Amino acid sequence: MRMYYVIGVLITLFLASLFAASCGEPPMPPSDEEMIRHFATHEAAFRKVYEIMSESSEGSFHYPPLSPDGIIILDSIEQSDTSYESNDEQDIPVYGLLKPDRILLDSLLSEIGCGFILVDRREWETADSVYVSLFMPYYSHSIVDAGTSKSFVYDPGLRSRRNIRITEHGDLNEIYRRTYNDTTLYKPIKEGWYIELDHSR
Repeated sequence: MRMYYVIGVLITLFLASLFAASCGEPPMPPSDEEMIRHFATHEAAFRKVYEIMSESSEGSFHYPPLSPDGIIILDSIEQSDTSYESNDEQDIPVYGLLKPDRILLDSLLSEIGCGFILVDRREWETADSVYVSLFMPYYSHSIVDAGTSKSFVYDPGLRSRRNIRITEHGDLNEIYRRTYNDTTLYKPIKEGWYIELDHSR
């Protein structure tokens, strides 16, 4: 009987510790310094993603594409190059992207640690041209409809947009944790690349 009592106490303590952990402070997102180092380490991959999206794609879209059920669709890398070179019907462009570009993008996303990309094409306000911006989530933690995320963003027109909070100083994690209010903050990395922190309560 005493053994069952001890086991019961241990189970109760274990469940209590799990409950306390789940109700405690949410995990801290990677620091700005960590993300800047990550970008520097994989800068060639980030820039290659932008090059493909700006030169070879069409429109604004989510990549990898989503099925009607919201499931990400990936190309198989097991097919040889000759399979789609010899049969054009097997290489139907997706948002203008041919299969070799899509397979390369999947590899690049794996390298930079981002699950997907949101591509947005906008017209410049002062010129008859468009520019491409990229949004690549890197970290996300959420409970129900509240949460915090940090992403890599490429947006050459970000500074000209209204109601955008860009900070050069301090870690974004510490800035939002002072208030825990809903907020979206940006920190420049270099040449149109930014870290974005988005927090909602």
